[in-house]
Amino acid sequence: MTQELNQMGFAQMARLIRDGRATAEAVMQACIERIELREHEVVAFTCYDADAALAAARLADQSESKGPLHGVPFGVKDIIDTDQFPTGWGTTFYDGYQPTRNASCVEMFIRAGGILFGKTVTTEFAYFKPGKTANPHNLGHTPGGSSSGSAAAVADNMLPFGFGSQTAASLIRPASYCGVPGYKASHGSFDLQGVMSLSPSLDTLGFLAREVEDFELARSILCGSTPSELPDQDTPLRISLFRGPHWTDGSLEMRDVCQRAIDALKAAGAQTGELACPEMFKSLTEAQKIVMAYDVAHARIYEYSRYPDQLSTQFKDLVESGLAVSRTDFENACITRDRAARILESLFVDTDVILTPAAPGEAPAGLDATGDPLFSRGWNLLQVPCVSIPYGKGPNGLPLSVQLVGRTGADDDLLAAAKWVNQQLNPKS
Repeated sequence: MTQELNQMGFAQMARLIRDGRATAEAVMQACIERIELREHEVVAFTCYDADAALAAARLADQSESKGPLHGVPFGVKDIIDTDQFPTGWGTTFYDGYQPTRNASCVEMFIRAGGILFGKTVTTEFAYFKPGKTANPHNLGHTPGGSSSGSAAAVADNMLPFGFGSQTAASLIRPASYCGVPGYKASHGSFDLQGVMSLSPSLDTLGFLAREVEDFELARSILCGSTPSELPDQDTPLRISLFRGPHWTDGSLEMRDVCQRAIDALKAAGAQTGELACPEMFKSLTEAQKIVMAYDVAHARIYEYSRYPDQLSTQFKDLVESGLAVSRTDFENACITRDRAARILESLFVDTDVILTPAAPGEAPAGLDATGDPLFSRGWNLLQVPCVSIPYGKGPNGLPLSVQLVGRTGADDDLLAAAKWVNQQLNPKS
């Protein structure tokens, strides 16, 4: 076995344990050793219990299989409830709060045999104020947010999988900055009981993982879906470049990576093209900001009223802007979303998958901000599934990624396409 156990993907680990080619204890020990080596610099976790995780792995080795995740470790973003660890929502005043139950997604993973290792760092209320995590590729750069810890833990080979969530760009952006695959599900795909609400119109659960194939396994656990088959050779995958309204706001390297990706996929047999940006799509970013601010002001009004001195300026400004949004403005933003969604559906008549930037560029320097969510706001408003796939490097040697977008509800088809795309862009040696 040439690859270290802690460097393997979620599904690969599960297969090794199931087939008896590795023990759950050996897998867990490899992850723990990596965490002990690097956690003091990367700071991906708010809390974890290595001894308990190792004991759980030993018990898994002595027990009959509980399911497809038997003996495999995973991490959970600290806005998601667990009865084993506190949930602090990235705040000071909820720090140490201990839920009495697991979020539905966590419980489903445990029932499938997964071992909860610990809670990963998030930003304050999964918004803009950064947590403690650094980018494992360069500790002086942001890992992105708000699923910062999960992305960094996976990227640094600490864990093979981490739960995240997205309201603006909180999965796709840290996945891109940390150079790991990220998946944001179609809005409403997964049960959100036990997951902190920020914007019910936008909040979506998703995953950070080592391999794109891991998303299919994780999705099947949460919703019982069946992976889709790739088109056969007589029906090539149709992939279209979408520059979008913010194309020139991205770095030259990001734009070049998107073009090179399309060229490589065409050479691999895909049917490629380019989609023009509909005029209405130019309004989506502002519409997302309106919807998000309005929802946040209502969802987090208690904290704004009771703990004003402990909230960041960024979060207070968001709530205040949301309180100033009228119901009419909110409804008009939703109308813009619905009209744009109908236009988007018509675009999928001529393509299977959209390829577009995942972030403006590589991870910015500094840990006092998490980067610009510009290239995800509109897609998140449209409630479509998205996958970030690492491809290329920026001028500082940090990862870049492309983003694949599918039609609403067609997550299984998108994940099948993403596997093929990843195989072409990142062939295994």
